Amino acid sequence: MIVDVHTHAMRAAEHLSDQFVREADRARGYPLDLTVEFEAYMRAMEPVDRCILFGMKARHTGFYVPNEWIAAFAARAPDKIIPFLSLDPTERDYLEDFERAHQDLGMRGIKLAPMYANFDPTDPRLDTLYRRAAQAGLPILFHAGTTFCQLAPLKYTRPALWDEVAIRHPDLRMILAHLGHPYEGEALVTARKHPNVYLDLSALYYRPWQLYNSLILAQEYHVTGKILFGSDYPFATPADSITGLYALNSMVEGTHLPRVAESALDEILHRDSLQVLGLFP
Repeated sequence: MIVDVHTHAMRAAEHLSDQFVREADRARGYPLDLTVEFEAYMRAMEPVDRCILFGMKARHTGFYVPNEWIAAFAARAPDKIIPFLSLDPTERDYLEDFERAHQDLGMRGIKLAPMYANFDPTDPRLDTLYRRAAQAGLPILFHAGTTFCQLAPLKYTRPALWDEVAIRHPDLRMILAHLGHPYEGEALVTARKHPNVYLDLSALYYRPWQLYNSLILAQEYHVTGKILFGSDYPFATPADSITGLYALNSMVEGTHLPRVAESALDEILHRDSLQVLGLFP
């Protein structure tokens, strides 16, 4: 089974500020169409068996996708798409939003973006949410690592922050997105310490030297088993991500540099992430 644990859906005109759209061009170095249509999404997801889908709620940086919109999008392909709710903890009613999306909409996990929404993931005021998520068996996928967005504070994106969260909430399943780039070392050692902390490698294949070095480091720390496959669609596609993953060793052909084990690449791609995250049965 191939599971893409990191895909977005949104409509740029409805859900993104003009400033966010302009700044998003920095992500790949060229203009991106961030409006996700259902048919195009399903075509892009053909290489994977299941996919986790979310929007994002972050008023601070002008990105706000209602959970109801994501739930309706996912409901068009319930055997393929697993919807995650998104929260902005700076909103006064975010816990009510959590209960509504989980209980009424049946959403299966949570997406939080601390630097985009401008909150500290270690803030003790979030402990209620973390406890409720752990009790309900809902994993939380956190944006970790850098961004193109000017207003998003980098101090809320260092992977070592989640060491504190995991110490306080050892039963909470967490995914740190993007291997916490460019702080991959912090992300890897945090995941190594904590049984329920995982990483995804979404949106990294187009930085091949960075990804190669990150996976070599993961091998050396013996934590490749904590890495999940993800694409970050629409910023990248599963097909391109898979091709890029298997092309990494081509850069070191004819050198004495170490190779990423093909078995590790296979395991990352085919890992049963749904079982790992407790999403089934």
